[in-house]
Amino acid sequence: MTNSLKKFLPVFLLLQAVSLMAFSADQVQIRDDAPDRYEVVVGDTLWDISGRFLEDPWLWPEVWELNPQIENPHLIYPGDVIALVYSADGPMLTLTRGGAETTGLRTIRLSPQVRREPMSSAIPAIPLDQISAFLKGTIIVSETELENSPYLLGNRSGTLLSENNEEVFAKGSWDDEINEYNIVRGGQIYTDPESGAIVGLEGKHIGTATIVNRDGSNATLLTANVEEEIRKGDRFIASSGSRIDSNYFPRPPSSSIEGRIIDISSGRTVGNLYDTIVINRGSKNRLRVGNLLALQKPDIEIEDDIGKATLGQQVKQSLGFSNDNVETFSGEKYATVLIYRVFEDASLGIILSADQAVRLEDRVVTP
Repeated sequence: MTNSLKKFLPVFLLLQAVSLMAFSADQVQIRDDAPDRYEVVVGDTLWDISGRFLEDPWLWPEVWELNPQIENPHLIYPGDVIALVYSADGPMLTLTRGGAETTGLRTIRLSPQVRREPMSSAIPAIPLDQISAFLKGTIIVSETELENSPYLLGNRSGTLLSENNEEVFAKGSWDDEINEYNIVRGGQIYTDPESGAIVGLEGKHIGTATIVNRDGSNATLLTANVEEEIRKGDRFIASSGSRIDSNYFPRPPSSSIEGRIIDISSGRTVGNLYDTIVINRGSKNRLRVGNLLALQKPDIEIEDDIGKATLGQQVKQSLGFSNDNVETFSGEKYATVLIYRVFEDASLGIILSADQAVRLEDRVVTP
C-alpha cells in the first residue's frame, strides 16, 4: 500500500448480510503497511487483527456496531479471510469463509446436512489468557464498609494463620442471598491527587470463601484461591462479579475522561506492561468495564521570549503577576489501559501497551 492510501477514510465492514449494505462510520485511519488480505489463524484476537489494518485498533468496534447483523465480535473464526478492498465509495474490509470470492458478504458453503460451529471456536476479542494472571483482585471500599464487613476469628485447626481449602470461623452481618465472598485485608488509603479527597480504601485480595454453615452472625466458611496466608481480622466482602472477560472488545468510554493515576501495582511509583493502575475516575464518571483509556505525560510549558509582549503584559510580567508569555503544549500519549474493575470513585486498569515507563504524575485520558 502506498503512502497516498494512508488517510482518513470511512471504513465499511460488511459481514453476514443478506444484501450488500454500506454505512457511514467514524473516520478511521488505515495503516500504511496494512495487508491486502489476512487469513485468521488460531491464537489471533480481534485486537491483534484490528491493529494490522487500523492505526487505532479501538475504532474497530465502532464499525462493528453499525451493522445490525452483528451482536458481538465472536463471528470470526480461524480460516476466515479479511481483505482490504477499494471501491467507488472508498476502502472496505470484507470477510469471506472457505476461500469464496465474495465482496462484503460472509459466505458459508452448505452441504446437505446440519452444520454446527461452536462459539468456542471463534477467536476472542482480547488475549485474556495472556493477561489474566496480571489482573489484580483488589477492590476499593469505604473505610466504613470495610469496618462493618464480617471478620475472621479463627480456624478449625486452631492455628494463627489459615490456608487454602480450610474451614474458618467468622462473625458479622451476612446477606441471606450471598454465599461467595472475597477475603480482603485493608491496605492504603487512596487519595485523589487533584482534589485531595479520599476516594476509597484498598481492599487487598487474599482469597475467596464459601459459606458452609451459618448460625445467626456466626458462620463457617471454606477457603479457596488463597494468595497469601489468611489472618485473624481479615474481612469478607461479597463478590461483585465485575470482571473483564474475553468478550469485551476495548473501546473508548461514552464520555470524555481526564483523570490521574492514584497507584501503580500496590505502591510502586513506576510501572510498565501488564501492571495494574488505580485511577481517580469511576462509575460516577460513566466509566465501564472494557473501556480503553490512554496515558498521557504532563503538559509541557515553554516560555515565548520571541513574540513581542504588549506594554501591559510587560508590566505584569515584571511585577510577577502574569505568565502570558508561557505557552502550554499537550503531553505525549504513550500507553493504553484497559479498565477491568470499576467502583464509584475509582477504577482498576491493566496496561496493554506502553512505549515508556508509567509514572504516578501521568494523566489518564480518552484515547
